[in-house]
Amino acid sequence: MSEQTGDTATDTNKRPGWLARAGLMILVSSIIAVSAFATWTFLTRNDAPLPGVGTKQVIDPPREMPDFTLTSDSGQPLRLSDLRGTPVLLFFGFTHCPDVCPTTLGEFRQIKAKMGEKGEQARFVFISVDGSRDTPESLAAYLHAFDPAFIGLTGDEELVRTIGKDYYIYFERVTLGTATAAGENYTVDHTTYSYLIDADGRLRVIYPFQAPTQMIADDIKSLL
Repeated sequence: MSEQTGDTATDTNKRPGWLARAGLMILVSSIIAVSAFATWTFLTRNDAPLPGVGTKQVIDPPREMPDFTLTSDSGQPLRLSDLRGTPVLLFFGFTHCPDVCPTTLGEFRQIKAKMGEKGEQARFVFISVDGSRDTPESLAAYLHAFDPAFIGLTGDEELVRTIGKDYYIYFERVTLGTATAAGENYTVDHTTYSYLIDADGRLRVIYPFQAPTQMIADDIKSLL
């Protein structure tokens, strides 16, 4: 009887360790499965924010973009559909931006130059995320320094925010200090993607900040 009791005690002591290891393996497998499913769900949702763009994100199949109306730098209403018939390279920014926006517009100028004569067949559009300060007049003056043919659009902040959801755009005011005589002192944090829309108003490619300009020029020319 005593020997049987000892064996039973030994088995009982071993069993919890085996069960713990098995339970851990099941837990790890479950975590991996859930993570894989979550990643698949994230990448296949139409409304999901971009998971991170490398050189470029090709939209396949191309996605038709909802129409919208904003005020152009000429002071007149302009709809996205008014630009149908030609490719559009689009960027969201603001005129007080110290770095990303002027860099991107400088690259837009390079892209247009690399396209040669075909550069005149594309439209380069800058949508302001700072409608409070970016009036049509200030947009016109700002863009003229890069290329007089560049198109600026501005409007109510909430309207631009609604439009931006279709482009995975985030922007938010960040206060820099006390207000000055010129008004509130702030900057705007914003995403830095550029968007290539084809002549039929469909989103074709999303580019990260400082994507190769020759690549973008070639992509635009392929749509002409």
